[in-house]
This record gives sequence, C-alpha cells and structure tokens, in this order.
Amino acid sequence: MKRFALSLLGGLIFLSGILLETSLSGGVLWGALEASTYTSQIGDAGLSVKCPLILSPFESGTVSAAITNTLEEATSPVVTAEISRPAGQQQLSQTLSLAPHETRTLRWTVDPSEIIFGRLILVNIVQSRYSDLSSRQGACGILVLSLLGLNGLASFSLLFFTSLMCALLGAGLWLRVNRPLDELRRSAAQACAIMAGLATAALLVALPRWWGLILFFDFLTLIIMAVVLTEFVLFPGRRRK
Repeated sequence: MKRFALSLLGGLIFLSGILLETSLSGGVLWGALEASTYTSQIGDAGLSVKCPLILSPFESGTVSAAITNTLEEATSPVVTAEISRPAGQQQLSQTLSLAPHETRTLRWTVDPSEIIFGRLILVNIVQSRYSDLSSRQGACGILVLSLLGLNGLASFSLLFFTSLMCALLGAGLWLRVNRPLDELRRSAAQACAIMAGLATAALLVALPRWWGLILFFDFLTLIIMAVVLTEFVLFPGRRRK
C-alpha cells in the first residue's frame, strides 16, 4: 500500500506539472489566436510588434513596433494602434514623416483598463499604405495573470519553474518507487518522457510566440496524455495480454 500510494503521488505530481505547462502555453496560444482574429487583416505584409508576454492585473506595459520606409523618397504613413477595451476598441493614430530608408520605433502603453475576456489585452498595429510604400499589419495578445500578488513576469517565471520541477520530481519519485521496471511500466515511462518533452517544447516556443508550434506541441501532448491514461491507467490489463 505504501508503494502504491507513493507511486500514485509521483504520477499525480508529474501530471500536475504537465498540465501546468500546457495551461501556460495554451494561454499564450489563446492570446495569439484572439489577436489575429480580433480585427480584419488589411495589411499587405506583416509588421513585427513587440508586446509583454504576461502582465498582472495591476501593472501597465509597453507595446512597440518599428516602422520602416523602404522607398528612395520621403513618406508620411499613418500608423494606427487598435487596443482592446471592454466597451470596444481604442484607436490611436499618428502620421510619421520618414526619410528614405528611415526606421522609427513607436511605443504605446497598455494597462488593466484594456482587459477583455477577463484575461487578455489585444493589440493590432496598422501602418497604412503611402504612395508605393506597402501597408503592414501586426498583432499580439497579452495574457493577464498574477500569482501571489507578483507582477506578470515574476508570475510566469514562478509557474514556469514550478511546472518543470513538478514534472521532474514526480517522474523521479515514480521511477524510484517502481524500479526495477517491468515491460508495462517501461513503456509508460517512455510515453511520459515524450509527453514531458512535448509539453516543455510548447512552453519554450511560447516565449517568442510561435503560435503554430505551440498548437502543434500542445496537441501532441494532449494526444499522448490520453493514450497514457487509457493504456496504462484505466486499462493496463490489455497491454499484458
């Protein structure tokens, strides 16, 4: 009974770490997808927009975008920042005067008054077409989260390392209790190792907001989690036959 209890405890700690990793990367994915669909796509090309990954409900952050004149002549494009608000969108527009090949970085401040869906701040930056200068557009979603009264970055860092430690400690406890591993437990350990690698990969690619890879890794993580629960927890006898 003691061995069973420790094995169960290790498995639950490991699973909680995987779920926490997946929840964090999924939150970033949610923000990216909402930002991409929040406004219509009207830009001819993409625009790099830099946003905080996470903010707390009581702090403000800075969004920036670099606007470049790629022409051989001076241009005056209009740049509009569309920021989500509970009552609608806030639009901030300004006209730039750019010399040939000049790049200028614009910054906007976002704060908790712009939170929608309870957990997100959505930002869309549009640089309008001017003469032969193509229009550009970029968007980002900022996840709003606070843990123990910490700011967004500290909360994310704490959850990040907590999830990794839970996965490692849970796996270590389970392996120690169940050694030597029989064929069934060895297969389960291999599947869980792959699942942990995918969940961690999803969390790492969430840092630069590579939402396509987040979606891919999270999807595979959930698939393997379902397989592990089905084949090794609910119906382990089928594999012994």
